Amino acid sequence: MATPTPAQRIEQVIRTYIQACNDADAEAIAACFCREAVHYFPWSPKWVGAATIGSNFASIVQEQGIRWTVDQLLVDVDRFAGALEWTGFNRLYARVVRGVDWFVFEPTTCLIQEIRPYTAAPIHPDMARQELQDFDYAARGYPT
Repeated sequence: MATPTPAQRIEQVIRTYIQACNDADAEAIAACFCREAVHYFPWSPKWVGAATIGSNFASIVQEQGIRWTVDQLLVDVDRFAGALEWTGFNRLYARVVRGVDWFVFEPTTCLIQEIRPYTAAPIHPDMARQELQDFDYAARGYPT
């Protein structure tokens, strides 16, 4: 089997990370990150360290029944970066949230150094669907 290109490796790490999050597998999540990685949030303090990121996501997924899809994925090999458009389904709050994560990778290992997530719209606790208004997700093939 041929060695994956850097672009293929970056895509593989992002897809593996999302699957590990959906599986609430703390070790598999952590394995996608550099030891000193940082995950930022617009609504809470950052998480620092692969083990912290892994255990925190595993706990949240188990507690809230969250799962994410990979809707669109772009890779910039020259910058060792990627952008993931995702849909998040939260069973606990019966909420759908859409957003984009910006990934920065360590060039030598292709492990995640940093993630910066952005939601599609401000979070409104009283809205069951957190997504762009008037955007026809179904017609464009997004999960609903």
